[in-house]
Amino acid sequence: MSISLGALSSVNSLIGKAFKQPKGDFAERLNSRITVAILALCSVLLGSSHFWGDPITCWTPAQFTKQWSDFVNQYCYVHGTYFVPLDQELTHDETERRKNEINYYQWVPYILALQALLFYIPRFMWSSLANHSGYDLGGAIRYVDDFWNSVKNNDGAFKARIAAFEGRPAVFIWEGLRLARRKSGRDLSTYYAASTWYWLNGFLQSTTYAFWGPNVLVDLFQGEDWQTTGHFPRIVHCDFQRRRPASVQLDTVLCVLHLNIYYEKICLFLWFWLLFVAIVSTWNSLSWIINIVMWTNARKKVRDLLSCSTEANSAPSKERFFRALGKDGLFVIQHMALNLGDIPTSYLTAAMRNCCDQFEEEEEEDRYLINPAPKAV
Repeated sequence: MSISLGALSSVNSLIGKAFKQPKGDFAERLNSRITVAILALCSVLLGSSHFWGDPITCWTPAQFTKQWSDFVNQYCYVHGTYFVPLDQELTHDETERRKNEINYYQWVPYILALQALLFYIPRFMWSSLANHSGYDLGGAIRYVDDFWNSVKNNDGAFKARIAAFEGRPAVFIWEGLRLARRKSGRDLSTYYAASTWYWLNGFLQSTTYAFWGPNVLVDLFQGEDWQTTGHFPRIVHCDFQRRRPASVQLDTVLCVLHLNIYYEKICLFLWFWLLFVAIVSTWNSLSWIINIVMWTNARKKVRDLLSCSTEANSAPSKERFFRALGKDGLFVIQHMALNLGDIPTSYLTAAMRNCCDQFEEEEEEDRYLINPAPKAV
């Protein structure tokens, strides 16, 4: 029991570390956090005999000793079983018997664990690729989030909070953008490519290829249980050979697969859950691809965030702000809004607009220092 609790504790620790990362939008949390947690929990629970008891119990002849019965149980669990309806006769042809062979139940916990890993890999790859973009977006989000948590409960006017954001977060974001542009060019192209791949992969890995779930539900509602359909059968057959002097005897026993009771419910739930994840991921992927290719929505989002600031109503001021932001700045503000919400992001955006002139002056100085004017001959 301590091993199972230790495994659950490890899974909980990993999930806790994941939740300390930037939140992302709903589809990201659905894929890399909620789904990973569900799959990991199912894998740990199904892989532990402490919760469900022995996975298989076979009905052995009366003359078998306990050691023989234990051996048959272990052998049938490892070797696999096959399903033949109880109202049908068993043929002597072993190949014909094993047409409906059942070999999945040993691997279900490992497959679920692998699925959990596959659902987390895109987030890991996205974070790794993001480190090569020249801008630590995750660190910037955490920095602004910590600052917002320290000032949001303070009594103060709107302008006072904007002034507070001007002092630290706005300068922090502008400096990060300026350094990133000096290191890796004008745009965070690696981030864009990684983001597109991440959202598209969320759709591809969640695609369902068969209508297994509805078919099982229809069978259940029509009263056709496993004895008729063979879906997750509880009672199966197992063949094993016993050596005797000068002969080998083939024995057949009936076995009860206890875990199939739980496998049916869990797999049915996971089928519909992954279908839901696929729909959300598909919609989210298309939305992100459109936003990355067409920046109209991003500019509209920034205008909405600036609408609460009376100092940012003039069109020239906004256009100059958009030019200073560039595509990389718009991308950063989009992610700030996704992870932190519109309220802190509106303060940050207004503060960044107020610092825009200072940022443009520093950019001009950088261009002059990096590309000095040629000396007159």
